[in-house]
Amino acid sequence: MKTIYKANIKEKTLKLNSFALKSTEKVILKSIDTAENLQELTSKKLRSIFKFTAKQQDNFFNNLEKGKGMIWKKLNKSLDFFTKN
Repeated sequence: MKTIYKANIKEKTLKLNSFALKSTEKVILKSIDTAENLQELTSKKLRSIFKFTAKQQDNFFNNLEKGKGMIWKKLNKSLDFFTKN
């Protein structure tokens, strides 16, 4: 059986503590990097979705304006027809 000395315990404890700190630091830094990358990706996706939505909204309102124009045109033709007769 190996004899345990006070110096060995202190040395091993310091090594374990140092290892734990380094490991924790690596994990935290990796987590932060991953979160930053995900945030960047999310930002890009949201920007593209907003652009697409804006285009769709513009198309929708343009079609509404065209429809409104057609309705007014036909309504004016109908009114002209009835006012002449």
